Amino acid sequence: MIRYSFVLSTLLAGILLLGLVGCGDDETTEKPTVEPTKPDPMVSNEALIGSWEVVSINDGPALAFVNADEPDEEDRPKINIDNFYYNFAADSSWTLNLEFEMVDFPEDPHREDAEMAGKVDLTGVLSGYFGIQDSILSLTKNSFDVSISPTPEDFLQERLGVTETLAKQELVGKFNEHILTPFEKSSFTIEGEMLHLESNGSSKVKMVLKKR
Repeated sequence: MIRYSFVLSTLLAGILLLGLVGCGDDETTEKPTVEPTKPDPMVSNEALIGSWEVVSINDGPALAFVNADEPDEEDRPKINIDNFYYNFAADSSWTLNLEFEMVDFPEDPHREDAEMAGKVDLTGVLSGYFGIQDSILSLTKNSFDVSISPTPEDFLQERLGVTETLAKQELVGKFNEHILTPFEKSSFTIEGEMLHLESNGSSKVKMVLKKR
């Protein structure tokens, strides 16, 4: 009887000891839960934040496409650029600010008269949002506001034979074709104060900008 009690107590003690050892192993192998860190979406965009002036497109004048429909340069009006730059903001919004003057129209019978020669002032603001992933810049467009101010007021209709509405439509169409559509997605590199964009489309349009 004594031996039976001794054996029984020994077995119980062994089972208890194994249970304690098992619990100890569970505690040592249990690892604290670590929440995955979410990347800051603005980090990759910071490189572009600021204003960038458009220097050239396809190694030519920045607004050459405005006159591209006229093959002969002598038949094109002259373009004087006041502002043509992108602004990239910290909230991932962008604007393209445009202000230029067109003078010396071949169709203008008074082009040689400094006082009577006509001119057209054009301003525009394009806006949208941008994002960067794997060195690819993506631009989405929200709006494009354009204003045309001819001098004299009847210059477009009387001397050029075009309405202001049609002139706006043509300008918006050219920007869509040569600026907005090609550069919706483009690879980019920054070298010092210069920004180089190359469209991802088959045409491989290039744009060079300089930090303002």
